[in-house]
Amino acid sequence: MFARDEPARVTILLVDDDVRGTRRIGDMLREDGYHVEVAFDGATAIARLTRDPLPDVLVADVRLPHADGVSVAQYALFRHPDLLLVFVTSYPEAVHRATWRAPPRVLTKPISYADLGAALPEPPARGRRPPPSGGGTEGA
Repeated sequence: MFARDEPARVTILLVDDDVRGTRRIGDMLREDGYHVEVAFDGATAIARLTRDPLPDVLVADVRLPHADGVSVAQYALFRHPDLLLVFVTSYPEAVHRATWRAPPRVLTKPISYADLGAALPEPPARGRRPPPSGGGTEGA
């Protein structure tokens, strides 16, 4: 029996201290074909980022216990310079104050799932997502 070639999975590390909301978003992303790992604080996210394979995308809040999202993102970029960064935050000014090689995507809370989906690479196993609706602000 031969193994079938499976499409590469897009792995997302989702970091937010809102446990209920993070689990809900993680479940929705999984349903859309992403591989999702979750951390509820900055220290746990950094610990995860010390192991290979590294995620393809980091989606993080800025205000987190134990280490803020900007610090998590900077460590992630040290390990994986081409990592896609998406901040989902009520404090976009904290992201804008930091120095970035390439500007991260910033969505201001509250966001719609469609806006988050539009900021992510297309999952290989699924079709096109619906276009984003209002609610978030992208750019840095």
